[in-house]
Amino acid sequence: MFYRLTLTTIATAMMLTGCAQHPQDIPADQYASGPTQINVSHIVTKTDDGSAVVVTVDGRDAGVLDGGEHALLHVPSGEHKVGGYVPTLLGRVTIPAVDVTTSQNKVTTVAYSVARDKAAFTQVARLPG
Repeated sequence: MFYRLTLTTIATAMMLTGCAQHPQDIPADQYASGPTQINVSHIVTKTDDGSAVVVTVDGRDAGVLDGGEHALLHVPSGEHKVGGYVPTLLGRVTIPAVDVTTSQNKVTTVAYSVARDKAAFTQVARLPG
């Protein structure tokens, strides 16, 4: 009986994992070079459920961030929308984008965090800590 329950549990877990939508393949060098930089960080908060977030720049997948991670994205100078989504078993939860303007003189810093059960991207002057 124990073996049957274990097999059923493992089979169910594998089926549910296979049903989850995974982010599209992200070209490794797409955001590796460019005249300006956006530093995107996933800030862990008490209300964060630990989900990885897929960061998008101008609607295109730019990378995946787990809690506490950050990514340095190189983009052309000008206006951009930095947003993202969290893949779920039923599709994905979209996090609204924040508008940023990049220039060669500075690194633009964007933070993803969950506050009061609401996920958001915000442009910050400097990351806390």
